[in-house]
Amino acid sequence: MTLLADHSLLLALPAFAPAVVVAGVVAWLAIRDRRNPDPDSPQSQDRESKDTD
Repeated sequence: MTLLADHSLLLALPAFAPAVVVAGVVAWLAIRDRRNPDPDSPQSQDRESKDTD
């Protein structure tokens, strides 16, 4: 008895790989931006004024 390989996952990989890469990059950028707030934003200026008082 010979078992044939199922190639449906290999055929679907080129369709889903770019979406996974894009989602990963977007998540990485969101995490990086949350760790390093923009110094010119009004929220960061409010924090600085509260720290000095």
